[in-house]
Amino acid sequence: MTTVSVRYIVDDVEAALAFYTGILDFDLVIHPAPAFAVASRGDLRLLLSSPHGPGGGAQPAADGS
Repeated sequence: MTTVSVRYIVDDVEAALAFYTGILDFDLVIHPAPAFAVASRGDLRLLLSSPHGPGGGAQPAADGS
């Protein structure tokens, strides 16, 4: 099976990470900054991103979208 990545824009990355790792048994993959983390379970990877701050999930893409 192929790994699927889903990006969630969340207000609180720390709280979301605690929920997915502590309650739903996801594994922490990386957490390089307060505004971003990746958790996985099986073939599912969750990309948790804050809508605020540098590189936040609400920033426009390079094409302006």
